[in-house]
Amino acid sequence: MNIKKNAATFAAVMLASTLASSAYAASDLTVPAAEPSSVASPSVPVVPSVPKTPSTPQSSSSGNTSSGNSSSSTNLATSLVNTAGFSSAKQFTGYFANLKRAVANGNRDAVAKRVSYPLVVNAANGTKRSILNQKQFLNEYTSIMTSNVRRALSTQNVNQVMVSSRGVMIGNGQIWIGAIDNKPGIYAINL
Repeated sequence: MNIKKNAATFAAVMLASTLASSAYAASDLTVPAAEPSSVASPSVPVVPSVPKTPSTPQSSSSGNTSSGNSSSSTNLATSLVNTAGFSSAKQFTGYFANLKRAVANGNRDAVAKRVSYPLVVNAANGTKRSILNQKQFLNEYTSIMTSNVRRALSTQNVNQVMVSSRGVMIGNGQIWIGAIDNKPGIYAINL
């Protein structure tokens, strides 16, 4: 009994000692002032519900892996909800299947309904343009949904998409899909 009492007393003394030294160390910290040249300039504010518009990745990776380099459907489902912001994995997979079918069948109206406007289209030469609505998208369909973009979508396996806080990358970044206002939609295309 005496050993248990001594062990408990020793543990309490060690805990108090640790907390006291931590408090002292924390109050003794100083933060150096930032040099004027290292302070970042403010950027244009971004609407919080819209993912940052990605550009074509420069790496040589295939882009066909799920978040965490795991092909497990449980990890993919978790990533789609917790990382990309979809309300459920089924919300994305159903959207993806319908988008893929619409593009394969040449159903331009169905594709246009699955776009989140304004759609950002990044050209290979670095120029960027915005597609403001369905009418503009349909008028410029062939210059947006190029054979390279359609091929990336048609060959993409839904279980091997790359998921990030920006949303879901299709192919090597040809298409980016995000959950915008709780609704899946293409928000960027890289030609």
